[in-house]
Amino acid sequence: MSRKSEYLEKIEFEFELIETELDIIDTLKKIEVNKELDNIQIRAAAGSLHSIYNGIEKILIFKYQELDIVIPNDEKWHTNLLIEGKNRNMISEELEIELREIMGFASFSPRSYR
Repeated sequence: MSRKSEYLEKIEFEFELIETELDIIDTLKKIEVNKELDNIQIRAAAGSLHSIYNGIEKILIFKYQELDIVIPNDEKWHTNLLIEGKNRNMISEELEIELREIMGFASFSPRSYR
């Protein structure tokens, strides 16, 4: 298997996982139309959002690895990952802004339930 096809396989797998999480979000949105979500459903939504964000990060990481792009592993690597993606036209500026908002939630949410 070539290096490129190996990364493509990993990226496709992440997209499948993201689709699964989006299905969960869609199901919860349908429930919310009729009644307020309970704590378990809210936590499920938060977990799905966190998983979606992590999946997007992994896709960017795989793409950078494929292209031999190095992101410094410092305290701002999550932010630098998004900036580099925007600068290389892998993601739009609008998506980068939206992902930064989700990044803030994703880094907050696991700790908020303890």
